[in-house]
Amino acid sequence: MTVFQICWRACDPLAVSMTLVSRPEHPALPQGSWVAPRDALRAGLEATVGDGDVRIGPDPGEGGVRLDLVDGDRHSVVVLATASLRSFLDRTERLVPTGEEHTEQELDTVLANLLQT
Repeated sequence: MTVFQICWRACDPLAVSMTLVSRPEHPALPQGSWVAPRDALRAGLEATVGDGDVRIGPDPGEGGVRLDLVDGDRHSVVVLATASLRSFLDRTERLVPTGEEHTEQELDTVLANLLQT
């Protein structure tokens, strides 16, 4: 059995974590973890976006949203129902609306902390 988990946290509103887990665990079965920008997932509902390890776009053949996920030499494809992904994103945006993820003061604090190290 393979399970695809998608997770979003209000404390890190720009990122969506995705994990593919296969049971029983075996090197030949798909598995891995990825992070994608929340806005890329939203854009991927309408057009193909992303490069590198995560590409997101409509999958007309399956009637959903296709995620092409690369982890080293492994390539996995996950197709999510469009309505389910849209609903997930809508719920995250009700908690932290797009454009309000970080205030300028929060970014200044993060930069100051990074520069002190």
